Amino acid sequence: MIVNKNHITKKLSLLILMIFNYSCIAQVNKINSNESTINSISYLGNNVSFVIQDFDQPNTIEDYYYEIEDVMSKKYIYNDILFYIIDDTVDSFEITGGNYLFTNNNIKIGDNIQNLNSFYPISFANKNSEALYLDFNDIDMHIIISYNSFNNLIDKIAIYSY
Repeated sequence: MIVNKNHITKKLSLLILMIFNYSCIAQVNKINSNESTINSISYLGNNVSFVIQDFDQPNTIEDYYYEIEDVMSKKYIYNDILFYIIDDTVDSFEITGGNYLFTNNNIKIGDNIQNLNSFYPISFANKNSEALYLDFNDIDMHIIISYNSFNNLIDKIAIYSY
């Protein structure tokens, strides 16, 4: 049997290209809710007492009507961070100050949005001129990492329901 080396090389090259292409598509661009940490602590889904234990009493507590769940909730407002509380449980939060590290990737306000390309390449490629969006694997919520389009610096990290 005669084997055409050129034919085998072409098939091998095609296989390598397909594997590379698949690995690019399979890159992680979703996170689990327990990875949405602030300074390495997971607050999402925990009791509000956990927040008070770590942050002390908020500067302000505001009543807030949460339309998606059709319930009254509360906003616990601190310096540069805000927690949305439903039934004494942290439902979501917004970070606007640089003293907080988000996820184990230590993303913070003031970082360049370009830094997220290595962590979330697909979401980075699909970002718009104002924000990068990430989904969770295990809950029906998403993360918005907003940035200033003039200097590319992150100015807000928030978790919201759809």
